[in-house]
Amino acid sequence: MKKLITILTILSLSIVTVRSADLAKAKEMLYEAYIHNDTRLWTEVMNDLEKSYIKTENIFTLFELTKSQYGFMGFLIDRGKFEEAKNILPKSEKNIETLLSYNNDWSDVHGLKAGIYGFKIILYPNYVIINGPKGKGYLNKATSYDAISASVIVEMANYKYHTPSLLGGDIDEAIQYYQYALRIFELTNQKKNNWQYINTMVWLAISLDKKGDSTEAKKVLEKVLTQEPEFEWVKNDLYPKILRNESISKTYYTSK
Repeated sequence: MKKLITILTILSLSIVTVRSADLAKAKEMLYEAYIHNDTRLWTEVMNDLEKSYIKTENIFTLFELTKSQYGFMGFLIDRGKFEEAKNILPKSEKNIETLLSYNNDWSDVHGLKAGIYGFKIILYPNYVIINGPKGKGYLNKATSYDAISASVIVEMANYKYHTPSLLGGDIDEAIQYYQYALRIFELTNQKKNNWQYINTMVWLAISLDKKGDSTEAKKVLEKVLTQEPEFEWVKNDLYPKILRNESISKTYYTSK
């Protein structure tokens, strides 16, 4: 019996190790997709994560799948592909509800839900009066816990950036939150192969430019390119614009 328990324990640990390795590989591939604007690769990774979850019903695989869907929607919205982003929305919302049924006190999942409602405001601006307060409520829930992650802090920054000032938006606070999130990513060794880390750097630059500090925005973009010289969005779009003294700040309130 003792030998059987030992064998089962080793097998269980082996399965966990394989799943962890698979998730690490998925994160690496998502990072490459983000850097190279590779929507095909991002879609493939999402499909693989979905198949893995269907097979294993592993909740952490579902969490990574949902994060990848959230990230891909942001990726598409940043590039003006609103209809494609809308197609992903129902699955991501369903997955979030499954995650919250597993643990309703999961701060990062409430943060994802707040982020999804931020996307809904952009994608469906006529319903902002409904989706705005809901998103703020989920963000308040995500930030109500003693320990919150860099990802949740990014959502706080996003809220402050995208919300009109009359409704609580504040570009200075957005900048502070993006900077704070970056420090947390760095202190917790979450820089490597993390699309959200480098995306946060980009949004810090965009926020600085929106504030009118294009010099600091340029420095942040140069830091991004030092880390990832082939980051296509920055290399081919944002950095050339700022060199031409063109604005890189983004406003979505009138998007259809």
